[in-house]
Amino acid sequence: MTAFWPYDLPKRFTVPSYQETRPDNVIYSDVSVGPAKARRRSTSNVWDQSGTMVMTYGQYRSFLTFLSETISDGAAAFWFPDRLGGADLLVRIKEPPKASLDGNLWQVSITLEVLP
Repeated sequence: MTAFWPYDLPKRFTVPSYQETRPDNVIYSDVSVGPAKARRRSTSNVWDQSGTMVMTYGQYRSFLTFLSETISDGAAAFWFPDRLGGADLLVRIKEPPKASLDGNLWQVSITLEVLP
């Protein structure tokens, strides 16, 4: 069964840190005369979401437990809240999260791969 993002963790990235990288989904083919032909590569592509979440010590501990025990250090996919309010997105952690302590709060940078 696919896990869900823990209820006690932030549901969104901070606004200034949020980024989306849409897939490069077009293939161009040279032709002998005129502009290159273009076609869609696939109808099912992955794309990235990244950003920073601000977490308390307890939330960061919960995140580390989720990361290591529930999703096998990012190998397993999980359901994550859609930033636009739609249905949850099936995602996987793309690269190891980075965290830094800022006073009494953790700044946790995460890159998610949104799966089809």
